Amino acid sequence: MNAIIGTANGHGSPGAAAQARLVALATLLLHLSILPYDIATGFRAFTWGDRGIERLRMVDGFAHARGSAVAWMTDAPVVPGEYLFAWGPWALAGPIGVILVQILLATIAAWLVARIAGRVVPWPRAALGCGLVYALLPQNIAFPHQLVTEAIATPFCVAWLALLLAAVSGPVRSGRILAFAAAGLCIGIAILIRPVIVAMLPIAYVLTLLVPAARAQLRGPGLYVMATIGLAPLLLWTAIFTAQTGQFGYNKGSANFGWNLRSKALITERANGIAPPADLLPDDGGISAGRFFQEVALHKPAFARAFLLDAVTVFGRGNSTKISVDYLGIDRDPTGWRQKLLYARDAKASRGSNTLNPVYVIEGLASLLTALFFAFCAWQAARIGVALVRGTVALSPECTFLTIVASAWLINVFVSAQIVNEAQGRLRNPAEAAFILFAAMAFALRRHFPRPVGSGIANGTHTP
Repeated sequence: MNAIIGTANGHGSPGAAAQARLVALATLLLHLSILPYDIATGFRAFTWGDRGIERLRMVDGFAHARGSAVAWMTDAPVVPGEYLFAWGPWALAGPIGVILVQILLATIAAWLVARIAGRVVPWPRAALGCGLVYALLPQNIAFPHQLVTEAIATPFCVAWLALLLAAVSGPVRSGRILAFAAAGLCIGIAILIRPVIVAMLPIAYVLTLLVPAARAQLRGPGLYVMATIGLAPLLLWTAIFTAQTGQFGYNKGSANFGWNLRSKALITERANGIAPPADLLPDDGGISAGRFFQEVALHKPAFARAFLLDAVTVFGRGNSTKISVDYLGIDRDPTGWRQKLLYARDAKASRGSNTLNPVYVIEGLASLLTALFFAFCAWQAARIGVALVRGTVALSPECTFLTIVASAWLINVFVSAQIVNEAQGRLRNPAEAAFILFAAMAFALRRHFPRPVGSGIANGTHTP
């Protein structure tokens, strides 16, 4: 039996709670200091995020809808989660109402990251460091001030992680079922906002099955309660949508699986000088996964390059342009600057003419650091994951499930990037808290992993 590595159940780093409060205060003050810029610019960046204009039409349309709400919702081109949670603040106070709610959620998320870090990372300043790193990520600075799904979905993903780790590490008679249920509610809300997150539940379940130390949790009701509650909102809406429209699914518009596959195939083939078949050309529908893979089989080199590029984009892009371009509007083409980068020769020309542009230089440096970070995460997930599967190392329950969740996010983000037709860099935002915490934990424990019994690391304590 190996010694347990990781913080002891319930025992965090000294001063972690105070550090978490400091992180929350710093996050709140940062966003409140940015708010005057939003007001002075007439909230112009509010709709500069992904599909911001379309989402604003949905929020405003729902606020002024007449007649049957269900009929309006089933006719909308996006899932209800994309506008329901912004509708109340928008109806009360317009853009500033939505931004203030999102600032509150961002502050809570940063506080939760700090609290988790104080429990799983054995550094005296782990809570402060991890919390501030998370709060200062470019996406986490810009998104709370924009009408983007991540501004609400991401904090609920962080809350899900915090509640899940608390549930698996708490004493049996301390309300663990309630913690699992609350975790399910949080990820259920996130799934209703961004349905692609639903893949996290089956992926995490399979990984839990593979890890002997985590498998014991499957013998109790907790994880099943969490999964049931987590799936319920999207399944309920799918049932309502299907009954109302006679079409199985959860929305009619562009933000769905079939539409993204069609768009992905169309963009890839045009980028490689391939004439797309007629069934890919209509802009008002999608294609099945089988039809998509038929195109992949016909044009393997083109799609292989696209898959590789998408993986590099989602795990190697620094996303500093979320601030410089998407928020501040520097070098932003109001007619659609992203469209310039959709086709290979245009992207090459754009890079060549902007080599010394500060926006590109900063993004290049940020991308280098991001790529190194995710290379470390992937390496550690494989290294620690294999050891957990083989049973050659024993981590605390929190560290074990943090490894499982981070690994599941790596898979989820990679697969999502292969489906979504553009703007893949934002897809990792709901997972960034787990990545930061996992990387810090793995780095802190690197000298103690794995270690045999008698190494001095036992009962959940260690000296880095």
